[in-house]
Amino acid sequence: MIKRESLFSTGGMSQSDRCLHTPGSFAKENLLYVQEVGNLRSLKPHKCVRENLDSFLFLIVLDGKGSLDVKGKHYQVQKGSCALIDCMEHFEHISDEQDAWSLAWVHFNGRSARGYYELFMRYNKDENVFGVKDTQKWDDLLKELLNKQKERNLQSELYCAELIQHLLNMMIENVADLDAVASEEEKAIANEIREQVNVQYADAKVLEELEKSFSESIKELSTKFRRYFGISLEEYISNRRFNAAKELLRFSIKPVDEVVAESGIGDLIAMQKMFQDNEGMSAEEYRAKWAAWIRN
Repeated sequence: MIKRESLFSTGGMSQSDRCLHTPGSFAKENLLYVQEVGNLRSLKPHKCVRENLDSFLFLIVLDGKGSLDVKGKHYQVQKGSCALIDCMEHFEHISDEQDAWSLAWVHFNGRSARGYYELFMRYNKDENVFGVKDTQKWDDLLKELLNKQKERNLQSELYCAELIQHLLNMMIENVADLDAVASEEEKAIANEIREQVNVQYADAKVLEELEKSFSESIKELSTKFRRYFGISLEEYISNRRFNAAKELLRFSIKPVDEVVAESGIGDLIAMQKMFQDNEGMSAEEYRAKWAAWIRN
């Protein structure tokens, strides 16, 4: 069900062009989907207050300025300011009286929406607002979402899911600009750390060896590593060991206890937990399903 409200005036407070959308069953169960998308020009300042909505809101200020409050935090926003909000939380916003704003926005949801929201908040240091220099590409994407609401079929919902995904990727890339955050020295060190880990990941004392090699604490090295690669040093080592275990199970006939030792995981219970958490099965089941030498 789609409802189009074309450039209407709300009590002389604003003019907007928006679409309300109810997703089909496939989209609601499997895709990121639009709930509402539109744009508005404020005519008079009026406070909008929301909470307890099962929705995520992205908005961008295209012109003018105003204020936004989310979870007790106050933000002064202007052209180029963007926000990503979990609408279950209390939030409110109002246009500036002297310099009224123009906004574009999309309310969206879907199975992966919360995961992306939490990833965004982690990279944006638990802040809901960030800034962009080029508002045009963001506005164009939202206009494309608005235009696609004229269509009422699965194809348009698939396309809109791609657009929302692209929007979320743009947001995360903007706030997690790792290449810009890390200094040239940190980039070089992060790459050297990764090269050493790729050789020594199975060594139980790999962290101690890294401290010796770089004459810095693991905390300092991990900070530089995360700043450039977006993942902690400890998590990278764990992933490298887990991938090694999968390779050994698939492409060798070594017993599981040897895989535990050779991968660097070092503990059978820990390895089985890794397989349950990441693959939804035991190490033995993983080998039975994936090992080519068993099938042959």
